[in-house]
Amino acid sequence: MAGIIARQSGWDPIVKQIQSGKNNRQLIIATHNPNIVVKGDSELVQILQFMKGQVQMHFQGELEEERIWVRICTIIEGGKKAFEKRSNKIMQKSYRV
Repeated sequence: MAGIIARQSGWDPIVKQIQSGKNNRQLIIATHNPNIVVKGDSELVQILQFMKGQVQMHFQGELEEERIWVRICTIIEGGKKAFEKRSNKIMQKSYRV
């Protein structure tokens, strides 16, 4: 549990910078961490995959789109429950997960 708390506190400064920065400019962020995507309230998410020696876009969309949040739930530590908690708490949005 201590490791999870430590990792979560590490996101806070990053997420705060994202949230304040996106009001003034366009941000393009590449991350393997779904928590930054969810807590940063990303407006466009691109899911990439490595195929045939190249990185290719698998699909893209908004967090509210089912295919996006379903994929995030398969990656995020804690799965569906963690996604619901983070998305509802941080963004004050309701996702039908």
